[in-house]
Amino acid sequence: MKKSVGSLALALAFAVPVWAGHGEYLETVVVTATRDHSSLSDTAASVGVLDEDTVRALKSSHSSELLNRISGVNIVQLGSSGEGVAAAIRQPVSYSPVYLYLENGVPTRSAGFFNHNALYEVNTSVANGVEIIKGPGSALYGSDAIGAVINILSGQPPRENARSMILEAGADGWRRAQLNAAQLQRNYGFTARINVSNSDGWRDQTAAQRRDATLSWAWDASDSLSLNTVLTASTLDMETGGSGLRYNDYRQDPEQAGNRIGFRDVSALRLTSAIEKRLDSGVLTVTPYLRSNELQYVATWTLNSGRVQPPPPWCSTCLAQLDSQDAHINDSGHDSAGVLVKYRHDLSEDSFVIVGVDLDATRGYQQQTYIERTDSDAGPYWLSYREAGELYDYTVDFFAASPYVHLEQQLSPRWRLTAGVRYDSFRYDYDNRLADIAAGSPDDPATAIYEDSHYREPDQIVEMEHFSPKLGLIFDISDSLNAYTAYRHAFRIPDAGQMFRAGATVDATSLEPVKANSLELGLRGNVGARLAFDTALYRMEKRDDILSVTEASGARRNVNAGQTGHYGLELNLDIRLTGSLDLGLAYSRAKHRFADWQDGRNDYSGNDMPDAPEDFANLRLSWHPPVLGGGRVELEGWYQGEHWLDENNDSDGVATDRDRYKGHTLINLRADYPLTDAISLYTRVLNLTDRHYAETTSKWGPRYTPGRPRTAFVGVNWSF
Repeated sequence: MKKSVGSLALALAFAVPVWAGHGEYLETVVVTATRDHSSLSDTAASVGVLDEDTVRALKSSHSSELLNRISGVNIVQLGSSGEGVAAAIRQPVSYSPVYLYLENGVPTRSAGFFNHNALYEVNTSVANGVEIIKGPGSALYGSDAIGAVINILSGQPPRENARSMILEAGADGWRRAQLNAAQLQRNYGFTARINVSNSDGWRDQTAAQRRDATLSWAWDASDSLSLNTVLTASTLDMETGGSGLRYNDYRQDPEQAGNRIGFRDVSALRLTSAIEKRLDSGVLTVTPYLRSNELQYVATWTLNSGRVQPPPPWCSTCLAQLDSQDAHINDSGHDSAGVLVKYRHDLSEDSFVIVGVDLDATRGYQQQTYIERTDSDAGPYWLSYREAGELYDYTVDFFAASPYVHLEQQLSPRWRLTAGVRYDSFRYDYDNRLADIAAGSPDDPATAIYEDSHYREPDQIVEMEHFSPKLGLIFDISDSLNAYTAYRHAFRIPDAGQMFRAGATVDATSLEPVKANSLELGLRGNVGARLAFDTALYRMEKRDDILSVTEASGARRNVNAGQTGHYGLELNLDIRLTGSLDLGLAYSRAKHRFADWQDGRNDYSGNDMPDAPEDFANLRLSWHPPVLGGGRVELEGWYQGEHWLDENNDSDGVATDRDRYKGHTLINLRADYPLTDAISLYTRVLNLTDRHYAETTSKWGPRYTPGRPRTAFVGVNWSF
């Protein structure tokens, strides 16, 4: 399948005739690039857009079902179809701060407190739309905007009065109810979107309960002044027994729990108010915001077996040791207040300059408690534990100030220039509430087993800054065909956990930002009235990436010494085959390699990065004949290519060790049918062919997290 899909993508990407048809695709409205309404044709970046109709039609139970319809986007569902999230967008499957998550243009988390699960804090299933800038963002976005900028549009002003309710049931105790309401009254608009879901989970110890609310109030105070206030809240309570299994268990008994002690409790609250004042020659937008995030969990990825183990097969120089010295319970959170100020000054009808500043003040905390395995079971999965001592307890006051300038200049009727620069200044004020522990500190026998691998930095202030230039050029080949090229620099700062919860590494607070330079070429538009396409080629190099080295003294140190390369092709196609039959394709092919990566024991330079499938493809066939009265049937295929499990990229000669995951193909079915103008029925069946596959893999074990088997859902949608 890989070769056939890749051949089709390459043929279509480079053999598109450049003749004019209708220009509808280029007129797609996007808001993320400039935090203002603009057309796709004026954006020098690859932007994936999902509108509200698509969100409503899919009725997704996880953000991956929605976002993976965009080329180059792979949102991974973690925890054996749980609520967890990781992403692979112009990067390998990553848990690092290389993605910027927004709600209505406002970061859902402070830059100093990244969490790869950020999407589960957003009510994506009832969003007004989604936009994803693939690769680094414009000058309006700072730290973490390397692989992508993901913007969830929520609580947008209503266009009409509407009320609807969804009731849904599915396998494994799945139950969901949603209430959507919108009301217009003179110059006011109100919306409410409520989501409640429960699941018993298809694996043991994977039950989850979710509650979401999005409320908004819009006010047109005058012809030149408007305001839109949005309040969003989410809580999530889930068991996290859906962690990875050893290979034989993954193949033979995937329903068993990977542990019986895991849990995760999440709460998120955000309040924003976008105030827009239209002036004679521009628009001033001021968006103050408040946010609060709290998170408690057992760090299931640190559990391993909880026993003393021999060296892993991929590390011949390692020593036998307890494999769970970092096992812990985490309690963390942060509260923020900030404002986004932006002024757009119109230079002419088609040219403008934006100047702005983003301010963020955050108080964060983290407490971690070491745990030990207490059950006597001979297997590798934890059944019980006890709390054995405090690892970390600290607070951090974080402040960021980020002025920027963004210019868009129409050079001629066909040529358009975009350029920008951003300056980011960051300050961490760290307060350790436990005793400091430095390398070489005298051991207390009662606590040495975990304190020797968990140094605690003394109280201190850490400051850093960074400049980010951007440059793009757009050429209108015709009314329906558009090409662009762009250079964008991006970065990400070391977050609070990386510096102040440093484990066995020394001098963690001396880290600098990770940098990325990206070059991109794109072609997009319509071919006639039946085909719309968007294709991009990119090359990104990351330098000063953070890796761990072991010095001659035996001390471990995190240093800015890694360099990686990322290269790829992305293709999105939408084809109207007939009046009732549509075909959609989202395809990407990428290589992610270590350019310079030496960790002290090994040199991986030139190797492929682990957890980096070369191919992703989403192919959809949608049938909506008149006989269905507005209903539709969609068949969707999702393909993920093979990847290495570890950095070595070769067989180590150990018969029980597997070095590659071969990839998988999943088939999904969706259908809906209107019974009346007000009531419709729908169903979706995920993994229709009941394929056995792994959501994620880990070199530690190695372990495989099994994906869900065939799962069916049915629901009713009532408008009233």
